This record gives sequence, structure tokens and C-alpha cells, in this order.
Amino acid sequence: MTRNTFPLIIILLTLTSFNLNHLHDNDLTEGTIVNLYDAFGKEASLTKDWGFSCIIKYNGKTILFDAGSNADIFKANVNKLRIDLTKVDIVVVSHAHFDHLNGIDYLLTKNPKVKIFLPNDMYAGVPITPDMTGAEPLVTDSLPKYHQYFDGGPTKFTINQSGRFWNANTEYVKNSQEILPGIKLVATSSSYLGYFNCYPRSNASNENECRQTGLPELSLSLKTSKGEVLIVGCSHSGVENIVSETMKVVSTNIDMVYGGFHTVPFDRKKIIEVVDKLKNEYHVHRVAPAHCTGHLAFKILQDKFGDNYLFAGLGATVKY
Repeated sequence: MTRNTFPLIIILLTLTSFNLNHLHDNDLTEGTIVNLYDAFGKEASLTKDWGFSCIIKYNGKTILFDAGSNADIFKANVNKLRIDLTKVDIVVVSHAHFDHLNGIDYLLTKNPKVKIFLPNDMYAGVPITPDMTGAEPLVTDSLPKYHQYFDGGPTKFTINQSGRFWNANTEYVKNSQEILPGIKLVATSSSYLGYFNCYPRSNASNENECRQTGLPELSLSLKTSKGEVLIVGCSHSGVENIVSETMKVVSTNIDMVYGGFHTVPFDRKKIIEVVDKLKNEYHVHRVAPAHCTGHLAFKILQDKFGDNYLFAGLGATVKY
């Protein structure tokens, strides 16, 4: 080996290192949404599981929306897609159900200071103000102080929870608001429990038994030249109601709705009613359903929207 070969070797090693580094991370393309976590999709190398997560590139910002059920599966899919979580600028958690937030545990190992927006829900960690007075409050007089809550102090109090993600940079969102130029969070609330057994047109024997005080939910609306791109997590509030609320917040048309429509519990009649409302009343131009939308609704949405139905399964990239 001659002395002149050493510079060439150094150059080749440098180029190899550059190529490996370049291949390690997938720089997201502006104006795209990638599904990171779902139970259906074309990519055999990715792990399918029940839950939802997607990542968006918007105006130079990288936004993670939800993070799936299992941190290990979320990690595996993110790594196979070569997504660099250290580049995430904002995280939005749609609601406090396990299948949308558990992957945040892995995210925080890679990006511990990232800003996380959560719904105003006690199960997501928002402070709560319970009243533990109970019936017959004067009975406390018959108990020694060490047997009374707070040594006989007030029984209406505030619990400042550490939160689901202790020590993270979290903010709880109660009302719809713009968080960055063109990026709005739309706050809604479901009047139902939020799971399959307590939805209208489902198997619940009495819908009134299933009514709750509300399940807080956040959706993400992005301003584009074509109209708003609306990203929904599970649409427990009703996808049509989320669209309606978004139109009030943004005062413009909805170009696309992406994410979980939560029409799995509904029969054909109810699904057609929801789809007709989206298409004909609210004039949604495109749909990209995922997660809890359900097989029947996938088919009906395909039939109704035709070429404006976009496949959004696990690993798929949707351009907005």
C-alpha cells in the first residue's frame, strides 16, 4: 500500500459514514402524514397492533399525534421507518385512552423536553378537585383527628397530580386554540363512555345508562392552501361533530379528515348517515380513515368518496 492510497481510504470511509448516517434517519417530507401505529397496512415489516399514531411535517415543524398502545411496538415501527424522534417539535395526545398514549414513554427517552399537549382530562393528569365530605358530615365529630381526612381539615381539595408523564413538558388544553401559526387544537367532548359497549346503535341495552360527564378529546387542524387538514385520534366525540366544531374554529372549509373515525360500533344506516353528513353537509373533500373506523366504514367511505379516499394504513404516507 502506497502513501498516496491513505487519502483515498480516508475519503471512502468518510463517504461511507455519510451514507450510513444519511440512511439512518428518514427526513420527513413537508406536507405529509405517516401512519406509525395501526392494525392494518401494506408494510409487512412493521408490527400491526391496536392503537394509533401518526407523524406530520407542517411548515418545517414535526408533529407527533398520539403514540399507540405499546411503547416497544411504537419503538420498533419508528425505528424501521427511520423516524428521528429527537426532531419532534410538538406532541398532541388526542385522549387519555391507552391505545393512543403509551408510546410517549419511549418518545421521552429520546426527546425528554418536547412539548406535549394533552386534553383536560383527569386520566391524562390534569389537577382535580374532589369532594370527600360524604354523607352525614357531622359524624366526623365522633372520630379522633388522626382518623379524619387531613386531621379534620377541608374535605373539598385539589389534587395536583404528577401526571401520566411525570416531569415532562406538558400542557393541558381545555378550549380550542392556536398553538403555532396555522396549527390549531380543536377541543371536543364525548357524551358517551368512549368504548364500544356504550355507543348509540350499539349493543347497549339502554343508551341513557351509558351517558357520562364527557370524554375530553383533542384534534389537530392544519391550515393549507386547499383548506384545513383535520387529524383525529378516535373521534369519540363523533367525527361529524369534530368537523362541525373545527369549521367554527377555523371559519373555512375542511379539505381532508385523517385518522380514526370510530364508526366500528355503528350499523350501515348510521355509518351512511355520518358519511353523508361529512360529504354533503360539511363538504369534506378528502378522507384518509385509519384505526377505529372499521371495515364497513372503510368500504362505505371508499364508495362515497371515490378517488378522494386515501389509503392511510400502517406505514403509508399521505400527502395533504
